[in-house]
Amino acid sequence: MHKVPVDKSKRGSRWPLQWPLRLEKPPYWLNSEAGVYGKAAPEDFTADYQHWKNVVSKSYLNGMGINWSFVRNVMDMRAVYGGFAAALKDLKVWVMNVVPIESPDTLPIIYERGLFGLYHDWCESFNTYPRTYDLLHADHLFSTIKKRCSLKAVVAEVDRILRPDGNLILRDDAETIVEVEDLVKSLHWDVRMIYTNDNQGMLCVHKTYWRPKETETILSAMM
Repeated sequence: MHKVPVDKSKRGSRWPLQWPLRLEKPPYWLNSEAGVYGKAAPEDFTADYQHWKNVVSKSYLNGMGINWSFVRNVMDMRAVYGGFAAALKDLKVWVMNVVPIESPDTLPIIYERGLFGLYHDWCESFNTYPRTYDLLHADHLFSTIKKRCSLKAVVAEVDRILRPDGNLILRDDAETIVEVEDLVKSLHWDVRMIYTNDNQGMLCVHKTYWRPKETETILSAMM
């Protein structure tokens, strides 16, 4: 809860715009200081939204092999301004926007857009009650996480959060993409798409219903 502002340019002094304008327009209280990507914050907000609209329409919806009619719950593991969630507004999906604790505090902007969100440290477990997710999206998150904690532990947490038959879309540096690819293959996930160029890449993987084909009887457990 923040204090009632006196200055009309401050957050909380006006009602938000009506939906969906509030989703697409920068909040009136965003100032001209540099945003997350280096431009003035309002320009940063607009550029981020345009970027994710292009990515979703030209790549995610048609080029990943994802059946979006079966996608209900989505998580953006590094949401920034919530642009990815905003780009999905015409689909029948529910999006949880996660702002990592080491990232700039953009959660007020996400709320102002009329979206859901929370803070989280991805080196710790994520409380999934009351739902798991059909699709996880991570944009340049894993390369940051692995500086502080084990990437294997993070991928294991992703495996727990993601439902069988779900998908993970990962955008990151090429080295991290290859590391994650090896880890998810060890979990018997299917690689739907992988692409790297100029040390940047994208990976889309599908969580299968894999189970061991042979059953081994453990005699000690029966005694």
